[in-house]
Amino acid sequence: MKKLISVVIAAYNEEPRIAKVLKIVEHHPLVNEVIVINDGSTDKTSSVVKKYAVRLIENPKNMGKTLSVKRGIEAAKNDIIMLLDADLIGLDSDSITKLAIPVLENKVDWVISIRKNSAGFMKLAKMDWISGERVVPKSLLLDKQIWSRPDVSYGLETLMNKSLLEKNTTFRSVYLPSLTITPKAKKIGLIKGTIGEFKMFSQIFRVLPMFKVFGQFFEMAYLNHKYNKP
Repeated sequence: MKKLISVVIAAYNEEPRIAKVLKIVEHHPLVNEVIVINDGSTDKTSSVVKKYAVRLIENPKNMGKTLSVKRGIEAAKNDIIMLLDADLIGLDSDSITKLAIPVLENKVDWVISIRKNSAGFMKLAKMDWISGERVVPKSLLLDKQIWSRPDVSYGLETLMNKSLLEKNTTFRSVYLPSLTITPKAKKIGLIKGTIGEFKMFSQIFRVLPMFKVFGQFFEMAYLNHKYNKP
């Protein structure tokens, strides 16, 4: 039986951006379910989402990325989960296919993206270990430690990496040359955006010591080199 994907997207105040993502995923042939969790947005994110053939889950208040993604995964009907950010630029159907195929064809257990605007050292390693675009079997996302720090939103990917690496899973990254993510400076202004970037890394280092975070990077870079075969 053909495997199909549940796409999970957590969104907070993404009214100007989320439509560009939803119009790509809603009718993709490998996707038969799209779940958007509106995390207490104060703009018209919900109104935009309702224009598309997707499932909308409304958080009663802002709960943060971790709990929002968790709600979406728990609601998903398929075992293959694709996590996407709501503010992606340049997402196309081919990108969805490229991201999904290695898992759907059982080449590796899970996949993450590396974007056009990923940091330079990540491009050199051909791997962005904190990317939000991921394809992971739902069965691998049941580990409680992944969801143990809902107070640290930017720690989710780091804890997910930790859990998956501890399970000795196979992994690769997929380069998506058309894909970028909206810079925080563009969304909330230069000063707040710059502060937001520092906040992201400070939160990552709150869930794991710095040496373990960078240890993940090198371990995942090794696995990517090992399993990223044509």
